[in-house]
Amino acid sequence: MTDLGFDVRYGIRTLIRTPGFSLVAVITLALGIGATTAMFSVLDTALRQALPFPEAERLVLGRATFSGDVNPWVSFPDYMDYRDQSESLASLATIGGGARLVTITGAAEPEQARLTNVTSNLFATLGVPPALGRSFSIEELPAPGTGGEVIVSHALWQRWFGGSHDVLGRTLTVAGNSLTVVGVMPAGFRFLYDADLWVPPWPGNSDPITRRYHSWLLVGRLAPDVSLDVARSEIEVISTQLEVAYPESNQSKALQLDGLHVAMVEGYRQSLLVLAGAIIFVLLIACGNVANLLLARGSTRTSELAVRAALGATRSRLTRQLLVESLILALVAGSLGMVMAVWLQRLILGFVSMDLLGIGQVGVSGTMFGVALALSLVTVLLFGVVPSFVAARTNPGEDLKKSSRGSTSGSSIHFRSGLIVLQVALSLVLLVGSGLLVRSFTKMTGIDPGFRVENLLTATVSLPFARYSEADLRIQFFNGLRQEIEALPGVERVGFVNRLPILQVSGNVAIWDPERPPANNRDAPWADRRIVLPGYFATMEIPLLQGRVVTASDVDGSPPVIVLNRTTAEAVFPDEPAVGRRVAVDVGGDEPGLFGVVGVVEDHQLSSLAGGPRPAMFFPYAQQSLSTMRLAVRTTTDPRSLIHPIQERVWQLDHDVVLSDAQTMEHAVANSVAYTRSVTTVLGVFATVALALTALGLYGVLAFFVAQRTHEIGIRVALGASRGSVLRLVLTRGMMLVGVGLIVGIAGAVGATRLVEGMLFQMSATDPVTFVTVTGFFLMVATGACLLPAWRALRVDPHEVLTVE
Repeated sequence: MTDLGFDVRYGIRTLIRTPGFSLVAVITLALGIGATTAMFSVLDTALRQALPFPEAERLVLGRATFSGDVNPWVSFPDYMDYRDQSESLASLATIGGGARLVTITGAAEPEQARLTNVTSNLFATLGVPPALGRSFSIEELPAPGTGGEVIVSHALWQRWFGGSHDVLGRTLTVAGNSLTVVGVMPAGFRFLYDADLWVPPWPGNSDPITRRYHSWLLVGRLAPDVSLDVARSEIEVISTQLEVAYPESNQSKALQLDGLHVAMVEGYRQSLLVLAGAIIFVLLIACGNVANLLLARGSTRTSELAVRAALGATRSRLTRQLLVESLILALVAGSLGMVMAVWLQRLILGFVSMDLLGIGQVGVSGTMFGVALALSLVTVLLFGVVPSFVAARTNPGEDLKKSSRGSTSGSSIHFRSGLIVLQVALSLVLLVGSGLLVRSFTKMTGIDPGFRVENLLTATVSLPFARYSEADLRIQFFNGLRQEIEALPGVERVGFVNRLPILQVSGNVAIWDPERPPANNRDAPWADRRIVLPGYFATMEIPLLQGRVVTASDVDGSPPVIVLNRTTAEAVFPDEPAVGRRVAVDVGGDEPGLFGVVGVVEDHQLSSLAGGPRPAMFFPYAQQSLSTMRLAVRTTTDPRSLIHPIQERVWQLDHDVVLSDAQTMEHAVANSVAYTRSVTTVLGVFATVALALTALGLYGVLAFFVAQRTHEIGIRVALGASRGSVLRLVLTRGMMLVGVGLIVGIAGAVGATRLVEGMLFQMSATDPVTFVTVTGFFLMVATGACLLPAWRALRVDPHEVLTVE
C-alpha cells in the first residue's frame, strides 16, 4: 500500500508537470464518458425502467390488426366484447385517440383545455385512482346540454379552481356543456396524451354500426398468475369468434396484446439504439486518441524509465506506475464526464423527445454513477494497458544511448497504426450512417406536399356544441367568421376544413361505386373524409383537375355533392371519368350516403411528408356541418401578425370561442419531421466529432512518425533526396493507414447501416452515392491531416540534424 500511495502521488505530480497533455487527455475522455453515460442513462430509463404505475409489468396494450398488420385503433363494440369475454384480464379499459381541444368558459376569459374520452375503469386499471374524489359513475356522456361528469388534472384544478378542496360537485362548462367535477388526478399523472379533462365516451359508441369505426386504444391488466402468452391465446379465440359473428366488419381482424412498456417504446427503440451505438464508437475513437497520446508521451520518457530501471525498478513496477497514471486520468475524466452527463441528458432529450413515455428529464441515479465508474475503468483497459506495457519494456543500456534522439519500439508503432485503422473504420461507419440519414431527410423535406405552405396561417375554432346544436347556427357562425377574416388587411384568401393536412390525420371511411357494390365495406376503397367551406382549395392552392370545387350553392337541401382527389377517383372509377358519377359513402347508419361527384382535385400530402398520397374526399360544410373546424388563412404579410386580429374577430361573434393552436403551416410541416431531424442532427454531430478525433489522431501519429524519423529524413535529404520523395514518404505512411481503415470501415458500414434501414425514406441502406461521397470526403480530410506533418518533414534541415548527431 505504501508503494501504491507513492505511485499515486508521483503520478499526480507527473500529470501536473505536463498540463497540456493532461488537459487534452482528460477533456477527450470526459466527453466520451459523459456522452456515453448520458445516453445509457436515457436508454435505461426509456427501455428498462418500469412505467410509473403499480405493477406496471402486468399492464398490456391492445391494438387491432388487419390481415396481420397493426393498425392500433379498435372499435368500441369490439372493446366491449373483449372486456366482457376475457377471463385472463383482470380489467380492460379504453382511451380515445388523442386529446382534443375544448373551450372552458365561465371565468373572465375562456380557456383552452385538452379533453380525452376514457372508460370509467381506466384509472383503476392503471392503478392510479383520483387524488380527490372518484372515477365516473356513468358509462357514457349524456346527450349534449344535459350534464355529465368530468375528472380534471391537478394542473387545471390549481389554475381554474385555485386548488380548492371543495371542487368536488362543482360545475365546469366545457364546450357549452355543464359537467360536474367528480375527481382530481394526482400531480404529474399522464397516460399517452397530455390531458386536462377526462370524460366518459360519447353516446352511441356501443351501437353495432360503430363496429366499423376504429378510434380506441385498449389498456388492460393481467389477472393474477396469468401470463401474457395465456392472455394472448384467449384474446385470439375471442377474435376468431367475433370474426365469425360479424364477418362484414371483423373479417381478418384481430387484437394484438403487448406489454404496455414494450409497446410504448417501439417508436423510440431503434433510434435510441442507433445513437447509443454511435456514442460508443465516439468513445472508442476518443480512447484511441488518448492511447496514442500515452504512447507518444511514453516515448518521451524513455530516459526517465531507463534510469529507474537501471536503479532497480522491475518491469512490473514500471507498468504499475504507468497504469496508476492512466487510472488517475480515467477517474478525473470520469468525474468530469459525470458532470457533463447531467447536461448532456437534457440535450439528448431536447433532440430526441420521448413525450409518449412522459420522459422530460432523467436526473442523477445510481445507475448513472455505476455506468460512469464502469466506463472510467473500462477506458483504462482500452487506452492504458497496452501503452503501459510498451513503455515499461525498457532496456536501460540501449535506451540511455538512444535518448538523445528518441526511439520507439516496433510494437508501439504497430499498436498506434492499428488504433488509427480502427478509428478510421469506426469514423467511416458513423459518417456513412449519418450521410444516409441526411440524404433521406433531404429527400423527405424535398417532397412537394401538394399545397403551398408559405404565408399560410392555421388555427382551430371550436364552438360549444350545447349553444350551437343546430346546423344553421354553426353554418352562420363560420360563414360570418370567414367574411370577417377576409376583410382584414393582409389577408388574401380564407378556407376552413375539419382536418388540416399534416396537422390532423386519419378519419377514413369506405367509398365505392354504387353500381359495383363490394361484398362488404372492408373490400371497398377507403378515403379520408374532409369537410370544407367554399374557398378552401384556392386558399391551400390545391390544383383542380376536373369539374368544380365546393361553392356557396352547395347548401343543405341541394343535391349532396362530393369532391374527390386523384387517388380516390382512380380507385373508385379506374376506367372512366369520375365527374358526373355517383358514389356511395359509409357515413354511418344502416344505409350508405349517395353523393354526386362534381370535381377532382390533385393529390396532396394529408398525413405526413414521408407517406404516399392518401385517398381523400371532400364534402360541403353546409351539408355536413361540424362544431370544430380548422382555419387556413393565406396572407400577403407575416401570418403570425394576424393571430390577434383574427382572435378579435372571433370574439366579436362569440366571446366564449377561442382561437387555438395558431401556427404557420411552415412550422407545422417542420414539426412533422422534427423527430427525424433531431435524430439525424444528433448522429451528424457524433459523426463530425468522430471525424475530427480521427483526423487529430492521424495527425498525431504522422507527427510522431516524422519526429522519430527526423534523423533518417535529414540523411536522405543530405544524400540528395528530393522534396517529392520526402513528401511521398510521409503521405504514403498516412494514406496506407487510411486506406486499410476505409476498407474495413466500408465492410463494417455495409452491415451496420442495416440498423438504420427502417429510418430511411426512399433509399437503400447501401446507397452507392452516399458511400462514394462519404469515402471521398473522408479522403479529403485525411489528406489534410497528413499534409501538415509532411510539410514539417520538408522543413528538416540536414545540417542541423547531422550536427546534433
